Amino acid sequence: MSEKQPTAVARPVSKPLGEYLGCDPEAIHRALAIQHDTAGRGQRKRLGDILVEAGHISRSELLAGIRAQRHDRLAACPLFARLSDQELDELSYSFEDITVEREEVFVTQDTPDNYLYILASGLVQVFRIDELDTEIPLSEVTPGEPIGEMAYFSDGLRSASAKAMERASLVRIHYTELSRCLDTYPNLAIAFLQLVTQRLRRTNLAFEEHVHRRISAERSLRNLNEFLDLSEVLDLKLGIEGLIERVVHTASKLMEADRASLFLVDQTTGDLWSKVAEGDEVKEIRVPAGAGIAGWVAAHRETLNIPDAYEDPRFNHAVDRKTGYRTRTILCGPIFSLRGEVIGVVQVINKHRGIFNAQDEAMFRAFAHQAAISIENFNLYRKVVGSHEKMALLLDIATSLGETLELNKLIRDIVTRIPDLLQCDRSTLFMLDRDSRELWTMEAHGEGMKEIRFPMSVGIAGHSATTGEVVSIADVYQDPRFNPEVDRKTGYRTRNMLCVPLRNRDGEVVGVAQAINKDAGPFQQEDMDLLRAISSQMGVALENAQLYARTVSMKNFLENVQESISNGILTLDDEYQVITANGAALKMLGMRPDQIIGRDLRATLGAHNPFLMELMDRVHQQGTNLVRYDVDIQTGRGESTTNINIVPLTEADHDRHGLVLVLEDITREKRVHGTLTRYMPKDIVDQVLQDEGYQGLGGVQSEATVLFNDIRGFTSLSEMLGATGTMDFLNQYFSLMVDEVFRHNGLLDKFIGDAMMAVFGVPYAKDDDPVRAVSAALNMKARLEDFNAHRAAAGLPRVRVGVGINTGEIISGNIGSEKRMDYTVIGDTVNIAARLESLNKQYGTQILISEPTRDHLGDAFTLIEVDRVMLMGKTRPTRIYEVVGERSYEMSALDRIFCDGLHAYQGRDFAAALAIFSRGDGDPRCQAYGRRCEGLVVRPPREDWDGVWRALEK
Repeated sequence: MSEKQPTAVARPVSKPLGEYLGCDPEAIHRALAIQHDTAGRGQRKRLGDILVEAGHISRSELLAGIRAQRHDRLAACPLFARLSDQELDELSYSFEDITVEREEVFVTQDTPDNYLYILASGLVQVFRIDELDTEIPLSEVTPGEPIGEMAYFSDGLRSASAKAMERASLVRIHYTELSRCLDTYPNLAIAFLQLVTQRLRRTNLAFEEHVHRRISAERSLRNLNEFLDLSEVLDLKLGIEGLIERVVHTASKLMEADRASLFLVDQTTGDLWSKVAEGDEVKEIRVPAGAGIAGWVAAHRETLNIPDAYEDPRFNHAVDRKTGYRTRTILCGPIFSLRGEVIGVVQVINKHRGIFNAQDEAMFRAFAHQAAISIENFNLYRKVVGSHEKMALLLDIATSLGETLELNKLIRDIVTRIPDLLQCDRSTLFMLDRDSRELWTMEAHGEGMKEIRFPMSVGIAGHSATTGEVVSIADVYQDPRFNPEVDRKTGYRTRNMLCVPLRNRDGEVVGVAQAINKDAGPFQQEDMDLLRAISSQMGVALENAQLYARTVSMKNFLENVQESISNGILTLDDEYQVITANGAALKMLGMRPDQIIGRDLRATLGAHNPFLMELMDRVHQQGTNLVRYDVDIQTGRGESTTNINIVPLTEADHDRHGLVLVLEDITREKRVHGTLTRYMPKDIVDQVLQDEGYQGLGGVQSEATVLFNDIRGFTSLSEMLGATGTMDFLNQYFSLMVDEVFRHNGLLDKFIGDAMMAVFGVPYAKDDDPVRAVSAALNMKARLEDFNAHRAAAGLPRVRVGVGINTGEIISGNIGSEKRMDYTVIGDTVNIAARLESLNKQYGTQILISEPTRDHLGDAFTLIEVDRVMLMGKTRPTRIYEVVGERSYEMSALDRIFCDGLHAYQGRDFAAALAIFSRGDGDPRCQAYGRRCEGLVVRPPREDWDGVWRALEK
């Protein structure tokens, strides 16, 4: 028993907004007057907004009135007739109100629009624009009717346009929100589907009426030309599908029959074939030779007139059973060529009235003769066009062969053209490598090309290459030379194949052209002749391309070798004209290629370098090499210090044909490179050398982090080790420390006795410079522990160090002269880092950092505040911190005692601080603060004491 549907109830009709607002009619009248006046000035103000601005209603009252009006507008639409008032109230929140002026198009055909509209007032016309830009009215929409329901099922694509015939008010809902509402309100979904069904039914009826009118018009235009002359030239251009369609259509009309079919004979297999429309596609059907009524007619060359198809044993009932069609009468006859060969069969089915008679047979034979002329003309036309296309392709291929010497492009061009020429599925071009006795080809692989090789004795292509024979195989699976493994791997089915050897000018085989799967049947003699016709041209073209490829490869190799050499290389002819100049030479001389190539070197360089010309003259006259070192020459870039090597250029016959100049620049770049590689990693050096601003003398101001590392008790240690032992010790120690600087991309600035200074952030600053500096310091500490472990095992004393790190502005650059310079950094940031390192001795710490450094670290490390100090020579104090470990480091009991004591100290509770620090027995920090607190307990500081400790040492 079906569920009872709710019945529609009478709903109020939508009224003007003013009636929902509860205003004084006079106020509404004045508001309407204001609205009309502003509209005349090109402004369109809403009635509700005018009433709110005038103070007649509140904004909430306006919104309530709009929702009430929208409720009634939806209620007036049949689509929502089955919804309750509560459901309509809920649904109204999903809609919005719009106003459309007269003649305004608010929906446009063939464009997306994701809204369903409901007309509340006014009149809307739905129309389409045809191919001639003519507006065709489809329907009129009156209040309460929806617009755009069909586009909901086609991703919002509009099938027609809509415009307001008069000023109209509408409400609309987005399709996304509509989908949600359809899921929420089942009654709405049912009503929506009913609406769509009704619209579809009306559309179908309109379409049927349109079709009926069209058929009537076509019938009225019939004339004496109804029986077309099938031999007209127009048929030649229709293609085989168009020809079959015209013959079939004409046959059924002439014979007053239900259907007709035209089958053509496949001259290769003897089968009958035809092409029929099936949906949007054209499908080929085939009838085996001698099968069925059509096959019998083709084999026996006779016409059959069958009054009852089901009484004839040659009739195949399967088609009728499959389609549900009932075949009654059949008239089927052969189509003969001018040479008397059967080229096709025409068959007409089910005469409209009665059976086919003798008069029908006579007309049928006349029609078959006319159809034969049309088919013969078509075949002749196709053959002429095919021959013309092949000649054009042959000319195109021949032209292409002479246009390029690039081997891969040549292979692609040939492989692309052969299938068009021979009307086959695919082709391959194999080249012969005589040295390895292999055939090879290029195959598409991803976005590039992949080379494939195999022995020349393998396969059908290998046989053609070895014997020089043309090989044509109708069924490759019957040939023992064919390898079916490739078909099994790819799923491709090779049926037939044609291989033609390619020969060079001397008649030697240089490759094989292979074509696979002729479109219709096996390859014919005509195909062999075509491929042979261009094989000799292809062979010569391939030989030329291979020679050119080897020449280009050698040229590129020599040019790459020349360009990869850092020294400048110039080649000159006997007249001192520059033939070639590599990139290093152009850079060294400060010239562009057009300023030196093809010019006399004496004119471009000799005027300022007469001694260089003298050296060249000497080599040219004597024919022996000449080398000079540390020579200053004038170039377009100024003075350069150069090593010069001049060599006579000789050919295989020992004749001299010019000079070769090799110039080795040993000036700024190499000096700077030699200087910088001592202080920073090689990759940073390479980056600096590409920046002209860093290669000369001068400085650059930037922010950086400076690290000082110093050995404690070095004086006594050096006395114990002696001079040689001290040097060995320092080399071992500094090797460990410098490795950590370079590993963290720092710059080694200098060694100061047993101290080392490193900088992070030069020559190029990075956001993590302070982090890398502190990480390097912790790694130095870890490496030092391993170093001390080995020393302890050897009975040697432990080494203690202090590290100071500060971040701030520095000046970095080269200091010295052009021939002797050092890269360093200077500034107050450097001085503070050195003093922080020295303060480690006072607190017994190992790594101290400044407050600016701390501000850049985030939470990457575990830090302990040590003190606020006024460094000697400074006017502002700074906080200093000890780095005790990475972020995961667990503070020790002594660390916590010190932190508690420092907290009490900074709170001026010196007695409590002294008591806490006394518990940190053995901790140098606690001991230092304990002594400080003892003095402060005895002599408390002044009230304005700021807790800053003044460091008296530099």
